[in-house]
Amino acid sequence: MKIGIIGCGNMGRALIKGLIAQRFTSKRNIFCSDRDKRRLNAVRLKFGVGVVGSNSALIKKSNLIILAVKPQDVAAVCRDVMFSLQGKAVISICAGITTKTLETLLGKVSLVRVMPNMPAQICQGISVMTPGKYATLKDKNEARAVFSCVGEVVEVKEKLMDAVTAISGSGPAYFFYCVEKLIEAAGQMGIPRPIAEKLARKTVLGSAMLIEQSFKKKALEQMLRKRVTSKGGTTEAAFKILEKKAFGNILQQACYAAAKRSKQLQR
Repeated sequence: MKIGIIGCGNMGRALIKGLIAQRFTSKRNIFCSDRDKRRLNAVRLKFGVGVVGSNSALIKKSNLIILAVKPQDVAAVCRDVMFSLQGKAVISICAGITTKTLETLLGKVSLVRVMPNMPAQICQGISVMTPGKYATLKDKNEARAVFSCVGEVVEVKEKLMDAVTAISGSGPAYFFYCVEKLIEAAGQMGIPRPIAEKLARKTVLGSAMLIEQSFKKKALEQMLRKRVTSKGGTTEAAFKILEKKAFGNILQQACYAAAKRSKQLQR
Protein backbone atom coordinates (compact mmCIF):
# COMPACT_ATOMS: atom_id res chain seq x y z
CA MET A 1 0.00 0.00 0.00
CA LYS A 2 1.22 3.45 -0.90
CA ILE A 3 0.27 5.95 1.78
CA GLY A 4 0.26 9.73 1.41
CA ILE A 5 0.24 11.86 4.56
CA ILE A 6 -0.76 15.50 4.19
CA GLY A 7 0.61 17.29 7.24
CA CYS A 8 3.74 16.36 9.17
CA GLY A 9 2.86 17.66 12.61
CA ASN A 10 3.04 15.59 15.79
CA MET A 11 0.43 13.05 14.76
CA GLY A 12 1.61 12.84 11.17
CA ARG A 13 5.11 12.02 12.41
CA ALA A 14 3.70 9.53 14.94
CA LEU A 15 1.98 7.69 12.11
CA ILE A 16 5.12 7.60 10.00
CA LYS A 17 7.07 6.22 12.95
CA GLY A 18 4.43 3.57 13.70
CA LEU A 19 3.97 2.46 10.10
CA ILE A 20 7.70 1.94 9.72
CA ALA A 21 8.20 0.32 13.14
CA GLN A 22 5.37 -2.17 12.56
CA ARG A 23 6.56 -2.82 8.98
CA PHE A 24 3.11 -2.01 7.66
CA THR A 25 4.71 -0.69 4.51
CA SER A 26 8.19 0.29 3.42
CA LYS A 27 9.67 3.78 3.68
CA ARG A 28 9.61 4.16 -0.09
CA ASN A 29 5.82 3.66 -0.06
CA ILE A 30 5.16 6.55 2.34
CA PHE A 31 4.88 10.04 0.86
CA CYS A 32 4.52 13.29 2.77
CA SER A 33 3.60 16.87 2.05
CA ASP A 34 3.53 19.91 4.30
CA ARG A 35 3.43 23.63 3.69
CA ASP A 36 6.31 24.01 6.14
CA LYS A 37 9.26 22.96 3.98
CA ARG A 38 11.70 22.84 6.90
CA ARG A 39 9.43 20.40 8.72
CA LEU A 40 9.07 18.35 5.56
CA ASN A 41 12.82 18.18 5.10
CA ALA A 42 13.25 17.16 8.75
CA VAL A 43 10.81 14.27 8.23
CA ARG A 44 12.70 13.15 5.14
CA LEU A 45 16.01 13.15 6.99
CA LYS A 46 14.67 11.42 10.11
CA PHE A 47 12.52 8.71 8.53
CA GLY A 48 13.78 8.37 4.98
CA VAL A 49 10.29 8.63 3.48
CA GLY A 50 9.40 10.29 0.21
CA VAL A 51 8.48 13.96 0.20
CA VAL A 52 6.66 15.84 -2.54
CA GLY A 53 6.21 19.50 -3.30
CA SER A 54 2.42 19.53 -3.63
CA ASN A 55 -0.65 17.72 -2.36
CA SER A 56 -1.75 16.81 -5.88
CA ALA A 57 1.62 15.16 -6.55
CA LEU A 58 1.28 13.22 -3.30
CA ILE A 59 -2.17 11.95 -4.27
CA LYS A 60 -0.91 10.70 -7.64
CA LYS A 61 1.70 8.57 -5.87
CA SER A 62 -0.62 7.19 -3.17
CA ASN A 63 -3.55 4.79 -2.81
CA LEU A 64 -4.54 5.90 0.68
CA ILE A 65 -4.52 9.56 1.71
CA ILE A 66 -4.32 10.66 5.34
CA LEU A 67 -5.38 14.23 6.12
CA ALA A 68 -3.38 15.30 9.18
CA VAL A 69 -3.73 19.08 9.07
CA LYS A 70 -5.03 21.62 11.56
CA PRO A 71 -8.81 22.21 11.52
CA GLN A 72 -8.41 25.77 10.26
CA ASP A 73 -6.48 24.49 7.23
CA VAL A 74 -8.95 21.77 6.22
CA ALA A 75 -11.06 23.81 3.80
CA ALA A 76 -8.05 25.08 1.86
CA VAL A 77 -6.48 21.62 1.64
CA CYS A 78 -9.77 20.07 0.50
CA ARG A 79 -10.14 22.65 -2.26
CA ASP A 80 -6.61 21.83 -3.34
CA VAL A 81 -7.15 18.05 -3.57
CA MET A 82 -10.85 17.50 -4.27
CA PHE A 83 -10.42 16.93 -8.02
CA SER A 84 -7.54 14.46 -7.56
CA LEU A 85 -9.19 11.99 -5.17
CA GLN A 86 -11.21 9.85 -7.56
CA GLY A 87 -10.67 6.20 -6.68
CA LYS A 88 -8.64 7.04 -3.57
CA ALA A 89 -9.48 6.24 0.04
CA VAL A 90 -9.18 9.05 2.59
CA ILE A 91 -8.62 8.99 6.34
CA SER A 92 -9.05 12.23 8.26
CA ILE A 93 -7.53 12.87 11.67
CA CYS A 94 -8.46 16.57 11.57
CA ALA A 95 -9.77 17.37 15.04
CA GLY A 96 -13.44 18.32 15.22
CA ILE A 97 -14.15 18.03 11.48
CA THR A 98 -17.12 15.75 10.84
CA THR A 99 -17.45 13.30 7.97
CA LYS A 100 -20.45 15.33 6.74
CA THR A 101 -18.32 18.47 6.54
CA LEU A 102 -15.54 16.64 4.72
CA GLU A 103 -17.96 15.03 2.28
CA THR A 104 -19.42 18.46 1.57
CA LEU A 105 -15.92 19.72 0.79
CA LEU A 106 -14.64 16.65 -1.08
CA GLY A 107 -17.73 15.09 -2.65
CA LYS A 108 -18.50 11.37 -2.79
CA VAL A 109 -15.20 10.18 -1.38
CA SER A 110 -14.45 6.98 0.54
CA LEU A 111 -13.76 8.51 3.93
CA VAL A 112 -13.04 7.32 7.46
CA ARG A 113 -12.65 9.76 10.34
CA VAL A 114 -10.19 8.74 13.03
CA MET A 115 -9.31 10.38 16.33
CA PRO A 116 -5.98 9.17 17.73
CA ASN A 117 -4.59 10.51 21.00
CA MET A 118 -1.23 11.71 22.23
CA PRO A 119 0.18 8.32 23.37
CA ALA A 120 0.15 7.32 19.70
CA GLN A 121 3.51 9.11 19.63
CA ILE A 122 4.97 6.12 21.48
CA CYS A 123 2.67 3.56 19.79
CA GLN A 124 0.52 3.26 22.93
CA GLY A 125 -2.45 5.25 21.73
CA ILE A 126 -6.13 4.53 21.45
CA SER A 127 -7.73 5.63 18.19
CA VAL A 128 -11.45 5.95 17.62
CA MET A 129 -12.82 5.60 14.10
CA THR A 130 -16.15 6.32 12.44
CA PRO A 131 -16.90 5.72 8.75
CA GLY A 132 -18.28 8.27 6.33
CA LYS A 133 -21.35 7.80 4.15
CA TYR A 134 -19.43 6.26 1.25
CA ALA A 135 -16.86 4.21 3.17
CA THR A 136 -16.75 0.49 2.46
CA LEU A 137 -15.80 -2.39 4.75
CA LYS A 138 -12.43 -2.43 2.98
CA ASP A 139 -11.92 1.25 3.82
CA LYS A 140 -12.69 0.63 7.48
CA ASN A 141 -10.38 -2.35 7.63
CA GLU A 142 -7.56 -0.34 6.07
CA ALA A 143 -8.06 2.50 8.56
CA ARG A 144 -8.05 0.04 11.44
CA ALA A 145 -4.88 -1.60 10.16
CA VAL A 146 -3.06 1.73 9.76
CA PHE A 147 -3.90 3.02 13.21
CA SER A 148 -3.22 -0.32 14.85
CA CYS A 149 0.40 0.58 14.15
CA VAL A 150 0.22 3.28 16.85
CA GLY A 151 -2.00 1.52 19.40
CA GLU A 152 -5.48 0.05 19.68
CA VAL A 153 -8.50 1.01 17.58
CA VAL A 154 -12.22 1.06 18.39
CA GLU A 155 -15.20 2.08 16.24
CA VAL A 156 -18.09 4.26 17.42
CA LYS A 157 -20.99 6.15 15.88
CA GLU A 158 -20.02 9.67 14.96
CA LYS A 159 -22.46 11.22 17.43
CA LEU A 160 -20.16 9.96 20.19
CA MET A 161 -17.01 11.63 18.88
CA ASP A 162 -17.43 14.72 21.09
CA ALA A 163 -17.57 12.48 24.15
CA VAL A 164 -14.57 10.56 22.84
CA THR A 165 -12.69 13.85 22.56
CA ALA A 166 -13.38 14.55 26.23
CA ILE A 167 -12.21 11.13 27.38
CA SER A 168 -9.35 9.84 25.23
CA GLY A 169 -8.48 13.05 23.37
CA SER A 170 -8.20 15.38 26.37
CA GLY A 171 -7.76 12.56 28.89
CA PRO A 172 -3.95 12.43 28.85
CA ALA A 173 -3.85 16.05 30.02
CA TYR A 174 -5.95 15.16 33.07
CA PHE A 175 -3.36 12.60 34.11
CA PHE A 176 -0.48 14.96 33.39
CA TYR A 177 -2.18 17.46 35.70
CA CYS A 178 -2.50 14.87 38.46
CA VAL A 179 1.21 14.09 38.12
CA GLU A 180 2.02 17.82 38.39
CA LYS A 181 0.01 18.09 41.60
CA LEU A 182 1.56 14.95 43.10
CA ILE A 183 4.99 16.41 42.46
CA GLU A 184 3.97 19.75 43.99
CA ALA A 185 2.55 18.04 47.10
CA ALA A 186 5.69 15.95 47.48
CA GLY A 187 7.84 19.06 47.29
CA GLN A 188 5.75 20.87 49.89
CA MET A 189 6.27 17.92 52.23
CA GLY A 190 10.03 18.14 51.82
CA ILE A 191 10.74 15.48 49.20
CA PRO A 192 13.55 16.61 46.83
CA ARG A 193 12.33 17.43 43.31
CA PRO A 194 14.14 14.58 41.46
CA ILE A 195 12.74 12.01 43.88
CA ALA A 196 9.29 13.60 43.82
CA GLU A 197 9.22 13.40 40.02
CA LYS A 198 10.27 9.77 40.01
CA LEU A 199 7.73 8.81 42.69
CA ALA A 200 4.86 10.47 40.81
CA ARG A 201 5.92 9.24 37.39
CA LYS A 202 6.47 5.61 38.33
CA THR A 203 3.34 5.49 40.50
CA VAL A 204 1.14 6.63 37.62
CA LEU A 205 2.89 4.38 35.09
CA GLY A 206 2.72 1.31 37.33
CA SER A 207 -0.92 1.97 38.20
CA ALA A 208 -1.84 2.29 34.52
CA MET A 209 -0.14 -1.01 33.75
CA LEU A 210 -1.97 -2.65 36.66
CA ILE A 211 -5.31 -1.39 35.34
CA GLU A 212 -4.53 -2.82 31.90
CA GLN A 213 -3.59 -6.23 33.29
CA SER A 214 -6.57 -6.34 35.65
CA PHE A 215 -9.11 -5.50 32.97
CA LYS A 216 -7.83 -8.44 30.95
CA LYS A 217 -8.74 -10.57 33.95
CA LYS A 218 -12.22 -8.98 34.12
CA ALA A 219 -11.43 -7.14 37.38
CA LEU A 220 -13.08 -3.77 37.94
CA GLU A 221 -11.06 -0.61 38.39
CA GLN A 222 -13.05 0.14 41.54
CA MET A 223 -11.83 -3.14 43.05
CA LEU A 224 -8.23 -2.00 42.49
CA ARG A 225 -8.90 1.21 44.40
CA LYS A 226 -10.47 -0.70 47.27
CA ARG A 227 -7.44 -2.98 47.46
CA VAL A 228 -5.26 0.06 48.18
CA THR A 229 -7.76 1.68 50.55
CA SER A 230 -7.54 -0.07 53.94
CA LYS A 231 -10.12 0.88 56.55
CA GLY A 232 -8.68 3.52 58.84
CA GLY A 233 -5.53 3.83 56.74
CA THR A 234 -3.73 6.60 54.90
CA THR A 235 -5.50 6.15 51.56
CA GLU A 236 -8.89 6.28 53.24
CA ALA A 237 -7.87 9.57 54.86
CA ALA A 238 -6.97 10.92 51.42
CA PHE A 239 -10.28 9.81 49.92
CA LYS A 240 -12.26 11.50 52.66
CA ILE A 241 -10.83 14.77 51.39
CA LEU A 242 -11.41 13.87 47.73
CA GLU A 243 -15.02 12.98 48.46
CA LYS A 244 -15.57 16.04 50.64
CA LYS A 245 -14.30 18.25 47.81
CA ALA A 246 -16.43 16.29 45.28
CA PHE A 247 -13.38 15.36 43.22
CA GLY A 248 -15.30 12.71 41.25
CA ASN A 249 -18.03 15.18 40.34
CA ILE A 250 -15.45 17.82 39.38
CA LEU A 251 -13.72 15.38 37.00
CA GLN A 252 -17.02 14.38 35.41
CA GLN A 253 -18.00 18.03 34.97
CA ALA A 254 -14.62 18.69 33.35
CA CYS A 255 -15.30 15.89 30.85
CA TYR A 256 -18.76 17.29 30.09
CA ALA A 257 -17.24 20.74 29.49
CA ALA A 258 -14.66 19.29 27.09
CA ALA A 259 -17.36 17.42 25.15
CA LYS A 260 -19.52 20.55 24.97
CA ARG A 261 -16.60 22.60 23.67
CA SER A 262 -15.81 19.94 21.07
CA LYS A 263 -19.38 20.22 19.76
CA GLN A 264 -19.16 24.04 19.68
CA LEU A 265 -15.94 23.92 17.65
CA GLN A 266 -17.68 22.00 14.88
CA ARG A 267 -20.02 24.91 14.14
